Amino acid sequence: MAIVGHWDSLAEAQKLVQSKLLAGVVQEIYEEGSLLSKMPVFAINSLNIVYNRQVAPGSAAFYDIHEQIPFTADQTQTQVTVALKRVARQDILDRFMMDTYKDPNDYRSIVLSQLRLGCMRTIEDKLIYGDVDNDAAEFDGIGHLFNTDAFDGDDWGVTAAHDAQLFDMGDNALSIMRLRELIDKVRPKPDILLMSRTLQNRLSAASFEVGISANVPGGIIQMVKGDFGSRIPYFDGIPIHISDFMLDEVDDTGDKDPGNDSLIQSIYAIRFGQIADGGLCLCIGGQTGGPEFFRMVELDDLEDYDAGAIRLVAYCSPALGSTKGLARIHSIDTAAAVAA
Repeated sequence: MAIVGHWDSLAEAQKLVQSKLLAGVVQEIYEEGSLLSKMPVFAINSLNIVYNRQVAPGSAAFYDIHEQIPFTADQTQTQVTVALKRVARQDILDRFMMDTYKDPNDYRSIVLSQLRLGCMRTIEDKLIYGDVDNDAAEFDGIGHLFNTDAFDGDDWGVTAAHDAQLFDMGDNALSIMRLRELIDKVRPKPDILLMSRTLQNRLSAASFEVGISANVPGGIIQMVKGDFGSRIPYFDGIPIHISDFMLDEVDDTGDKDPGNDSLIQSIYAIRFGQIADGGLCLCIGGQTGGPEFFRMVELDDLEDYDAGAIRLVAYCSPALGSTKGLARIHSIDTAAAVAA
């Protein structure tokens, strides 16, 4: 055994020194592309919100001189109900740890920050992949806000199924033609194109590096500088919003792939706005909203424990006013180069 100066071993010498612990927890998970910050808020003081969607506009007719004009009654509406759902989590605050773990960390502050981060990540995930058919306690995300869920063979021309707001790429490469059609499906104009970083990189490569084909020039993406100097990509005048919460999906569904290795993804065109304006918004209730978004409850003393607790609660649910506020291309092969 090696002798270290006066001591018998390195282990003995290290008993006289102490490691320095940095305060806090270093961020390891970086996820960009929050939808929550972009969605306008609609506050309600009830369990749910009910609204009517127009089915078809009425029409007029031409009549000759002195011809009787009949009364008509042909207007119908589709009624939509959006129910608030509760998102919550609570963690124990052990008093022994709060009173003693103060050098250098504030135990309560670390628990609260991690608790808030976990709740926000859950909401962001469910805003895309929430499905009441899988869990009645959660809300439907944008993948399940269409009149009918995605299925094999979706086509812009199949109006009876889901108002022609879904298109199935059939496990093939993203088509620029279909992407232009996607924009046309959101009226009057989408605010963003929502996609993963992988698909945005595919579009960028087609525009700046490899092109779509030998006979098709690049330039399909334009870059502008944002408020803070960062580059914002645009396609056909619509900003591309990259979301790290968008993952590989199960083919022909709105659900994420459990293994996240299917290489099949979607692109959404979204118009934000209040329900009455036909856009996508976030319904909130109670004390949800504001700078903190969550209502925080502190439980001072837990029975049979030398501990308190922190609970974060939010009442919310996304609402889509008009079916024309959202459109989707699904089953895109992210491993294939962009096609014309």
